[in-house]
Amino acid sequence: MSYIKFEKEKLVNLEYALSKELLRSNRAGSYAGTSLNGCNTRKYHGLLVCPINEIPHVLLSSVDETIIQHGKQFRLGIHKYEGNVFFPHGHRYITSFESEPIPSRTYSIGGVVLKKEILLVHDEERILLRYTILDAHSATILRLNPFLAFRNIHSLSKANMDVNTKVIPVNNGIKHKMYDNFPYLYMQISKKSNFISAPDWNYNNEYEEEKKRGFEFKEDLFVPGFFDINVKKGEQIIFSAGLTEIDSKQLTEKFEREIENRIPRNNFENNLINSAQQFFIKNKSGKFISAGYYWYSFKFRESLWALPGLTVSIGKPEKFVEVFDDYIKLFNQTQEIIPIDIPLLIIRNMQLFNSFSKSCEEINEKFGDFIFDLYNRIKSGQFYAHISENGLLYIPDEYKNLTWMNEEIDGVAVTPRSGYVSEVNALWYNALLYLRGFAEMTDKPKIAKEIKSIVEKVKHFYTEVFYNEKEECLYDFVNQYEKNEDIRPNQIFAVSLPYSPLEKDIQKKIIKKVKIHLLTDRGLRTLSPQSSKYIGEYSGNESQRSNAKHQGTVHPWLIANFAEAWINIYSLVGLNFVEEIYLKFEETINEHGIGSISEFFDGDSPHSHGGAVSYAPSVGELLRTKALIDYFKKETN
Repeated sequence: MSYIKFEKEKLVNLEYALSKELLRSNRAGSYAGTSLNGCNTRKYHGLLVCPINEIPHVLLSSVDETIIQHGKQFRLGIHKYEGNVFFPHGHRYITSFESEPIPSRTYSIGGVVLKKEILLVHDEERILLRYTILDAHSATILRLNPFLAFRNIHSLSKANMDVNTKVIPVNNGIKHKMYDNFPYLYMQISKKSNFISAPDWNYNNEYEEEKKRGFEFKEDLFVPGFFDINVKKGEQIIFSAGLTEIDSKQLTEKFEREIENRIPRNNFENNLINSAQQFFIKNKSGKFISAGYYWYSFKFRESLWALPGLTVSIGKPEKFVEVFDDYIKLFNQTQEIIPIDIPLLIIRNMQLFNSFSKSCEEINEKFGDFIFDLYNRIKSGQFYAHISENGLLYIPDEYKNLTWMNEEIDGVAVTPRSGYVSEVNALWYNALLYLRGFAEMTDKPKIAKEIKSIVEKVKHFYTEVFYNEKEECLYDFVNQYEKNEDIRPNQIFAVSLPYSPLEKDIQKKIIKKVKIHLLTDRGLRTLSPQSSKYIGEYSGNESQRSNAKHQGTVHPWLIANFAEAWINIYSLVGLNFVEEIYLKFEETINEHGIGSISEFFDGDSPHSHGGAVSYAPSVGELLRTKALIDYFKKETN
């Protein structure tokens, strides 16, 4: 029995089924995404979404199936139109959904039982749909209607006169491109079929999730025609859509080979590991991590949050080195603004790699000179912060929106943070001590001595600047105008990192404060509910969501830092509590992106999901939390 399974009563419930989303990636930048019952609810949904000139494009939006028996047609597709109209009503025929070993839906129509499996080929721009005729009492035709978009994921297709209606025959199928500046899409069948050209537009498909988000939500999709295939009981038919032609005789073997290479999604951890692999993308610059699906691409900060968890914490140190190498090359070449926490997170990533991996010599030798150069660049103020006389890093007011809480509405920062910022200086202290040890290990006594003098100042002044004795927690930031008393999760870094500038008694007070005000079953809130600025739901239009993002919304990725802090304070005695927190996330993999973890959850109970359906830092940091649990469990035995 599949670990993730949905029965008929859930699948025929539109409100329930449309809120669950299915995502698969080819680990190179392409993906397939739709809802649980196959009705696309976002402009980002599609069965084959591929990078063209490094920008994802929806080529194949969906494939509608029709079963024909005795001249009667049973349509299995489903689309939403104006007035809350759904047509066809294919969801009514679904009897079950399973995710193991690959996503599949089973349909029961009259005398036919049909199983549809969805498989995105690894490292190739190709989707395979396998149809198994589990039962058929009489002559049956399977009709497949491809719905095409051929547009950027952020735009929508509209009916027009420029579309190319001509299809070209290929081996057991056709090739077609809607516009000249696109590649051909090859649509082929594993069995001899009959393609009937019937070019037409399917008008005004509505994407409910875009409507909720305040964006344009209507699209016209192009249908070039349909394939008719005679089928019988026990037969398997494979439909392939890809950017290259394939020998249709190889489709069955290719499908089976791809299934064999899949990690079973038979438990919570394996679902996270599978999800982790979906974030890796390749382009002309190298291999990187996508921040999340569907609308994110590579982001400097988010990649560093996610990388250790997606690689070394699950026994893939070689993957870390590969991605980290390309990341550093891009970091050195970029013309983007690089905020101060990013170089500090690079050093933290090196530290995490060394703590997880037994073979550190290669990465230390490869990147040692780079991180000392990074230290010099930090000292010179390259990253929009300078070192004050007290040794702490200071962010000038003109760069008040360069921390990770960087949302803007109409160019105005929602959570401006400047001056001495708590997590930045916690990362700075940790980086200094790591670099000092590295300098001593690599025989650089001059650098080690210099760093030692800065460390001593930072340790002394961190508590003096940040500790709010009255509230028994840290000020979020301190500048010439204010000592900000917002209770935020940023202070947890001063407890979670291997090197803390705080004494243990203060660390205990901080983690107690964070637990009371910020900890939920889905991670840490970004602001205490007791604040007048607190917003308990992440919903509404773009401005409303931007306003809520760091004003109470829960960010799951922060849970690894809380787990580290808790273990740092309570050692093995606190391990059970950390494991309880980790296991509570298991139920979420059925709630939004099936088998993965969302970007956000509401600050208010019941902590509904929001943001990206699958977010690299959320998945990565949960995997790192699991690695921490396993490590300390091993220590107790």
